[in-house]
Amino acid sequence: MSESVADTSSPGLARSPGYDRPAQNASGGDQKLGDEKAFASLLTDTVVESMADILGENVLSLLISKGMLDHAENPGELERQLALTFGNGSVVLERMIVKALYRKLGVRADSSFGFDYAKALDVARSVFGETRRKWKNVLD
Repeated sequence: MSESVADTSSPGLARSPGYDRPAQNASGGDQKLGDEKAFASLLTDTVVESMADILGENVLSLLISKGMLDHAENPGELERQLALTFGNGSVVLERMIVKALYRKLGVRADSSFGFDYAKALDVARSVFGETRRKWKNVLD
């Protein structure tokens, strides 16, 4: 089998273990920051996994070597990079990333309205934060 996509040389793509665990004894501000970091890690992992699934390991390696996924957690930057590289095909990639992210979060995607990558990520971020808070309450 080919080398794992998590073994990249780009520090922006390093997998953060435990992104689904809530922070222990965190204040409100620390918890929100922890939620943002954890969501960014989940999103980056999902982007990398989706690109590998859709485009293959070789194309993923090329994108990483060019630094195109270094800021995968930033929706505007990723949209820009994808559009520059793939043109109109970037929308298909964005939809696939969101679909994979929603599947991980147990969110049902509604395709009856127009697609907006940034708004779709806002929904995912909100669901992710709510889920982490629920788990924190259960574990406390």
